[in-house]
Amino acid sequence: MKYKYETHLHTSQGSACGSSMAEDYVYPYYEAGYSGFFVTDHFFGGNTAVPRDLDWTSRINLYCSGYEKALETAKKLNTEKNILNTPDEFKVFFGIEQTFQGDDYLIYGLSKEWLLKHPEFERMNQTEVFEAVNMNNGLMIQAHPFRLRGYIQAIHIHPRDIHGIEILNAGNAPEENELAEHYAKIYNFPVTAGSDIHHVNKLINGDGGIPVTGMEFDKPLLNLQDYVERIKNHQGSIIR
Repeated sequence: MKYKYETHLHTSQGSACGSSMAEDYVYPYYEAGYSGFFVTDHFFGGNTAVPRDLDWTSRINLYCSGYEKALETAKKLNTEKNILNTPDEFKVFFGIEQTFQGDDYLIYGLSKEWLLKHPEFERMNQTEVFEAVNMNNGLMIQAHPFRLRGYIQAIHIHPRDIHGIEILNAGNAPEENELAEHYAKIYNFPVTAGSDIHHVNKLINGDGGIPVTGMEFDKPLLNLQDYVERIKNHQGSIIR
């Protein structure tokens, strides 16, 4: 049996480009055979849905609200299915997508509690964020590194300041994913895949003909730190 996880997901609570509520993803992903997902909404350097004129605590509470609603819904699902606190329970994990000059990075391992205590995080550059993630035993993945769009002015790569590469992104053109995979092989980076999903209909109906993806493992993830360690150790398989 394989345990599948979505690693790159946006909600309308945290991402201005997200058009589905976080809780609306839980049952469809479970029914699609997934064992969980990571909420990775755009942080304040990117296309956030959080008003910038609020105080820091209010902004973080709003930013994390989608993840927290999905977590509540997952508990309800697990209770209904009688799989709560079993290896088969559906899990929801917290992540961040931060942006620097059009480059996006998926961050796993910085909690809401950590963010509340570190308002300087918003002003950190890419290297400083990487150092903070390392100090907290987290994981920093460059998302879709070779994506070109009208809103992206240039492609930047920072091989000294990442742990790995997202080599399969369901929103990318095939050649963009191929370049990412080639880049990862050159540096022997750990690799991940994610759907970069913004609306649940992409999962339910395959809107646009783009399939969802993610990572799969032979054993279920115990917690977020388990995912971090597995990826750093080049474990898991890309869902192609």
